[in-house]
Amino acid sequence: MDLRFRAETTTRDPFQSRDSSFRKTPIGSSRPQFFPSNAADTLVAAVDPDFGYNPPPMELLIERAKAGDTAAMEQLLATVAPAIQRFGIRMCRNDDDAEDVLQDALLTIANHLGEFEGRSSFSSWAFTLARSACSRKRRGLKNQPHLSLDDTVNSHEASPTPEQQVADREMAQALNWALDRLPEDYREVILLRDVEDLTAPETAESLGISVEAVKSRLHRARRALRDALKPVLEPQPQASPAGCPDVLALWSRKLEGDLSHLDCAEMEKHMEKCPACTSACSALKAALFACQRVRSKDVGPEVQSQIRAAVQKWVTHGTVAGADT
Repeated sequence: MDLRFRAETTTRDPFQSRDSSFRKTPIGSSRPQFFPSNAADTLVAAVDPDFGYNPPPMELLIERAKAGDTAAMEQLLATVAPAIQRFGIRMCRNDDDAEDVLQDALLTIANHLGEFEGRSSFSSWAFTLARSACSRKRRGLKNQPHLSLDDTVNSHEASPTPEQQVADREMAQALNWALDRLPEDYREVILLRDVEDLTAPETAESLGISVEAVKSRLHRARRALRDALKPVLEPQPQASPAGCPDVLALWSRKLEGDLSHLDCAEMEKHMEKCPACTSACSALKAALFACQRVRSKDVGPEVQSQIRAAVQKWVTHGTVAGADT
C-alpha cells in the first residue's frame, strides 16, 4: 500500500484545530481498560458497564486515592501508565531503563499525589514527574540501542487487512527511525503534543516553558519530523515554485487553532493550484497520523504488574509512615 495515502483512512482529521475548544478528552479523563484485582473489587460495580454505571470522575478518583483507597489508586495510575511507558521508551531508548522509568514515575505519582492541588491537569502533572524520572535515568547514558514502536502501534480498525498491517508496520518502522533522529527537545514536544494529545498548556506545564515556546518548538519539530519521513512519504517530491507561502508552518498553526479563517482560506486556495505544497502538507498530515496510531490506552499485563507493584509500595510506605507518627 502506498503510505502516502494511508492518512486518508482516518476518521479524525489530524489538522482539525486542537485548541481547548476542539480538543478530545485528555489523558486521565477517560476510562482505562480495567484489570482484575482483589483490591479493586469494590470499584467493579462503578466501572463495569454491565452494571449500568459510569466510571467515577477523575476528581473523585483523585480524592479517593488521596484518602488511601488502593482500588482508586490502581485505576488512577492505569489512566496514565500506557502513556508514561511510551514516553519512557522513546526518551530512554532502552527497554530496561524505560521499565525503571515507568516504575519510578508511578511510585512518585502515588507517593506525592497529596501534593497535587489541581492547579494544572493531572496528565500534565504526571508527565512532569515522568520527565524527571527520564532525566534521572538518562544521566550518563548515551548511544543506547533504540527500541522499535512496532509492538506499540495500535490499529484503530477492528479487522485490518494484511495489506494494512504491512503498511502500518512499515510506517511504524519509519516513524521509529525518524523520532530517533530528532533533537531531544523536538522529540519531547512531539511525544507530548502529537502522540499523547496533551493540550498546548498541558505540554507547557510538563516541559516548564511557556505556551508560546511550546508552539514555536512544536512547529519546528513537526517540520523536522516531516523532513525525516520525506523519503517514505514523498519518494518523488516536487520542488515548490518561487513565492510559495510556508504551508507547513501554516498547517501547523491551523492545527493549534492559531490561523485565521482568512489566512486558512488563502492557504487552501493556493494549495488547489500548487501540487508541490499539497504534497508537502499531505506528508505532514501522514506523519502526524502515524503519531496518533502509536497511542493506545490499553493496560497490558506487564503494565498491570508495574501498577500493582507501585501501589503495594505506596501502601507499605503509608503504613510505615503512619507507624512512625
